[in-house]
Amino acid sequence: MTNSLSIPAGGHTEGRQNPDTLLAAVPGLLGFVPERSIVFLAFRDHRVVAATMRHDLELTRGGLPTVGMKQLFDRLGALAASYEVIGTVAVIIDDRFPPDDPRWRKIAAAVNRAFRPAGGLSAAFAMPEAVADARWHTVWRPGPTANPRPPFVRGVLDTGVLSDPNTSATALERAVSSGRRILARRSEMETMLDPEAHCSEPECCAESPVPYHHAPDDADARGLELTLAVVDRFDAGDTDLTCHELNRIAAALVSVHVRDALLGLSLTGLRPAAEDLWRTLTRRLRGPARAAAATLLGHLHYMAGEGAYAGVAFQAAHEADPDYNLANLLDTALLNGMRPRDLGGLAELAFEVSERLGAQLPPAVYEAAG
Repeated sequence: MTNSLSIPAGGHTEGRQNPDTLLAAVPGLLGFVPERSIVFLAFRDHRVVAATMRHDLELTRGGLPTVGMKQLFDRLGALAASYEVIGTVAVIIDDRFPPDDPRWRKIAAAVNRAFRPAGGLSAAFAMPEAVADARWHTVWRPGPTANPRPPFVRGVLDTGVLSDPNTSATALERAVSSGRRILARRSEMETMLDPEAHCSEPECCAESPVPYHHAPDDADARGLELTLAVVDRFDAGDTDLTCHELNRIAAALVSVHVRDALLGLSLTGLRPAAEDLWRTLTRRLRGPARAAAATLLGHLHYMAGEGAYAGVAFQAAHEADPDYNLANLLDTALLNGMRPRDLGGLAELAFEVSERLGAQLPPAVYEAAG
C-alpha cells in the first residue's frame, strides 16, 4: 500500500497514450525495484493512485499463475472494488519470458476476470525489469469496441522503452517527502534491520526481558516516560544509547501497555525520530523486545502507506518472536490489503493508554494513508 499520489498516465504519441511516466513511477511508489512481481495501481481518478499492491508472481512450470495466485487475484479484485476505484493497471516485472510472450497476456486476462467487481483492468504491461531502457509491452487492454478506461483517455502504445525510474517525478517526490532513495531490491530493506551489537561498551551486559500479563502500573509509567525522553533526544540529534538505557527500554517495550501507547507516535511530528529509534532498537535488542521494536516500526510504516517497509519490519518481529501477536495481526492485515486508515483505532487507543500512564503524546499531525 502507498499514500495517494498524483501520476499522469502519460503523454500522447501517434494518437495514443504513452504509459512510460506511469510505468517508470512503479519503483518510486514501492520504494524499491521489484523483481518477478506483479504490481497493481488502483486509481481514484484519472491521475490519483489510491493504492499500490505488489506481490511475488508465482507461476507453474508452464508459465501460468498458480492456484494460489488466482485466489490472490480474486481477493485483490474484491479489495479494489471496496476502494471504489475507477480503474486498475497491472504491471508485470519478470525476466522469465520476453515481455511480448503470450503467457503474460493469459495472466493479464485472468487478472481482468478477477477484477470484474472493480470494473476490470484498464491495461496490463510486462517488462523484464524496472530499469532504464527496459523494453515494455502492452499485454492486455479492453476489447477494440470498448472505451478506454481510466487513467487512460485513449488507446495506449503497443511497446516502448522505459525512462529512468530514479529520475521520475514520483521518485523525486518520495525523496523529498520521506528522504528515501529507491532501493535496488527488497532485500536491502531487510539488511537495514540486520542485528548488530547491543552496545559498544566493553563490559556489555545485554538483557532480554520476558513479557508477562499485568495491569498498567508505575513501572509502565516510568518506562513510557523514559522511552519518550529518548525519542526527544533522537529528535534533537542525540542518538547515543548506553547499555543501561537499552536494557531499561527493552524492559519497557515488553509491556504491552507501553508498546500500545508508543503506537501513537506514528501520527505525530516525532514520527521521523521514532522511526530512527525503533530501527535502532530492532537491530540492537533480542527476543520479545526486538519483536516489540520491529512491530512499532512496522506499524509506523504501515500508517505512512509504506507497505514494503512495514512487511520487512513485521518479518523481523516474527523472526525475533514467532508468537508476537500484534506483529502477526498487522502483517495479516497488510497482506490482505487492509487500508492504513482502517487501523486508525490503534492510534486512538495509544493516546488513551498514554494518558492513563500519566504521559501526553504530541498532537497528531499526520493522517493514516489510504
